Amino acid sequence: MPDSTIDEIKRRLDAVDIIGQTVGLKRSGKAFKGLCPFHNEKSGSFYVWPDTGTWRCFGCNEGGDVFSFVQKRDNLDFREALRFLG
Repeated sequence: MPDSTIDEIKRRLDAVDIIGQTVGLKRSGKAFKGLCPFHNEKSGSFYVWPDTGTWRCFGCNEGGDVFSFVQKRDNLDFREALRFLG
């Protein structure tokens, strides 16, 4: 699939909406904050930035875009995540 198509899909996705289906997110400045779904924690170190469509957990040092989140959450490869989100 051409990069332009992938970029178009990514541009149309709302990372806060998609990630928020799994993680309870609350606004924290320009970002949204919540508990990381990939490790146990009591204080939120998981952030989503809607302006860039990216996420990062400062506890387990995982991060990426909405594709990488769905890949990690659902144990999918990139092509499967693309199909799921497309």
